[in-house]
Amino acid sequence: MNKFLSTSAWFVGLASLAFVGYALFRHPVPGAPPSPVVLFASYKSGISATMLEFRADGTFRYESAAFMASDVVTGHYTWTDSLIRLDQLPKTGLLKSTSLLVRYYPKHEALHPGKSVWQLNQAGRADSAWVHFTVYNPVVLPAAN
Repeated sequence: MNKFLSTSAWFVGLASLAFVGYALFRHPVPGAPPSPVVLFASYKSGISATMLEFRADGTFRYESAAFMASDVVTGHYTWTDSLIRLDQLPKTGLLKSTSLLVRYYPKHEALHPGKSVWQLNQAGRADSAWVHFTVYNPVVLPAAN
């Protein structure tokens, strides 16, 4: 009988410890908030959308979302004057160049400041055959998670 009580006490103790451990690690301490978005651009076509998000900490996020699928690529960028250089490209999607140019676009709506992100070809020129992304004011958009 004594052995039964000892084994039961061990079992209850281990079960309690496991429960407390689960309760503590279930809700981890939140990390630092993400860096603020300095430039947000997108291209919408029908039921699909492609988004570029550049943050102040030098990271970018590219997301190509179609009907029920999504492709996300993250990486780092450098920004000099109006030229943005990405460290990587997605394997598929509308983004074909690691060199991007931010320039004023005269025909624009009220939601964006009139800038577009153009993809540069190997000669360093904005290629009109490739998609250009419309820049939207990050203050207007809801915060991304």
